[in-house]
Amino acid sequence: MLFSFYPYHNFSDYNLDWCINVVKELTPKVAELETWRSEHEKEYEELKKLYDDLNSGILPPSMYDSIVAWLNKNLIDIVGELVKHVFFGLTDSGHFVAYVPESWNDITFNTSNYDITIPTFDVYGHLVLSY
Repeated sequence: MLFSFYPYHNFSDYNLDWCINVVKELTPKVAELETWRSEHEKEYEELKKLYDDLNSGILPPSMYDSIVAWLNKNLIDIVGELVKHVFFGLTDSGHFVAYVPESWNDITFNTSNYDITIPTFDVYGHLVLSY
């Protein structure tokens, strides 16, 4: 008795029938894949162009605007987590502002003789860090 572990073990009619049946089963699936490919080929080309543009540093205007808006909203917090520095600047309305990283939440920022009184320091308007 001959045991066949693979359909290609010998080239008897049984194995050829098996091969023909497998090809018959796969033929409709290949046709489905071809149909799917033809339906989505334009989308693929658009995605490939977008991917190539992104790799080249070219952002679509809508994506650029979204990234700028997101950075304006979150950049200070991200920098605050990564960097251990305080940044000072002016707001759009002309007020002085200090951007303090979240990692500095145990440090309190005050102004001398404005929101904190120090008996031994009578000068007004100096930055006082308390921890």
